[in-house]
Amino acid sequence: MDLYKNPLAVFDEVKQRNVKVLAVTTSPRAYLKTSQYFNNTDNVRVALGFHPELVADRRNEIDLFMEQISKSRYIGEVGIDGTSRNRHSYSVQKTFFYGALSEAEKHHGRIISIHSRCAVKDVLECIEKTLDKNVPIMHWFTGNIKELQKALSLGCWFSINPKMCYSKAGRDIIMQMPLNKILPETDAPFTEKNGMLYMPWDMDVIEFLAVQYGRSIIEIKKQMENNLLEVINGTTALKKV
Repeated sequence: MDLYKNPLAVFDEVKQRNVKVLAVTTSPRAYLKTSQYFNNTDNVRVALGFHPELVADRRNEIDLFMEQISKSRYIGEVGIDGTSRNRHSYSVQKTFFYGALSEAEKHHGRIISIHSRCAVKDVLECIEKTLDKNVPIMHWFTGNIKELQKALSLGCWFSINPKMCYSKAGRDIIMQMPLNKILPETDAPFTEKNGMLYMPWDMDVIEFLAVQYGRSIIEIKKQMENNLLEVINGTTALKKV
């Protein structure tokens, strides 16, 4: 939310619409700033993030990230990016990601939004080695069916966005995900439709799932709410939201 042109205006509408939002961040410093914006609010929770594309260039923030884990109920976005422009920092990303998961485990587990573009195998390997109390949520998952099954066996959840719903590859992988393991996301302000940014209250994912499963929007919304409660109640450190 901090990357919208006017985040406070977006925040005001989030409150007016009574939407519940998990706002991920791109770096520890961004997390601290965003937390100040939305401190002590019922509608928005801020996640401690360090986007894999930024880790190598901002290594001086790694200690800050690790220090903040004990104070943060949610972590994200973190992970590994294996695209060609980020291959040069792959080993640094992987080391940091594994360290972040391990540190979260020391604090009784965290709900974690995970980036795995072109790096699903290594991301799942890190999760498997550290998984005990953490609750991993695979953001914009683009792995194959075998990798999806592996993620499910590790107890992973999946957050899906409108861009996934509007591509054949995205739809194909979504329909292999159990409905009770899905959460909606927007990935805004990096996603848009017809030149308009997606907003936290957009319903495209809910509408897509309703059509695909032949259910009403109310039923899908209730399912998503139940999924969220299960995610939250699945971590011993996060009973209070």
